[in-house]
Amino acid sequence: MNATSPHADSVAALWSELSAPLRRYIRTRIANAADAEDVLQEVFIRVHRQLSTLRDTSKLQGWVYRIARNAIIDNLRTLKSRREHAASPEDGVDIAKPSGSEALDLTPTLRRMVDELPGHYRDALIRHEFEGQPIRSLATSLGISETATKSRVRRARMLIRQMLDQCCRFEFDRRGRVIEAIPKNCPCTPGKAC
Repeated sequence: MNATSPHADSVAALWSELSAPLRRYIRTRIANAADAEDVLQEVFIRVHRQLSTLRDTSKLQGWVYRIARNAIIDNLRTLKSRREHAASPEDGVDIAKPSGSEALDLTPTLRRMVDELPGHYRDALIRHEFEGQPIRSLATSLGISETATKSRVRRARMLIRQMLDQCCRFEFDRRGRVIEAIPKNCPCTPGKAC
């Protein structure tokens, strides 16, 4: 006899289906892997607790991503608060400036570059890479073939890579994280990306 409830089975199925795309979505917004995993766990705790309140199951994915977005915001607020308490101005520590051992945050640069992409590339990239929508589902919603959808996503990545290459020369730490961006053909501040 199965000891799990139908509700537990549905949450397990939801976890199986959404954990990988949600992990990617969260990791694009939270740099620290351990913090990102904590947020992912928090998302599924919230989903588990609130699943019975969802009235329209056709909106499940959007509902889950809204919960994820809120959990990310909560996490970032907590981290900001901890940093502000850990480094006060009298300590002589500039909390807004990363130390040499930290990765450079390219989020603003990437957001600007994604915004500059042609609409059909931008939409495909955002929905697949940042929102975790599978290629098959994305192709159906766009009304094009899976091959064409993959091509759009690949082309969007290539355009972003070209923009980054034109903008700056990057230096990486031993883990492959960007630690410095040296401007080439743009009015960047030295040591920061555009």
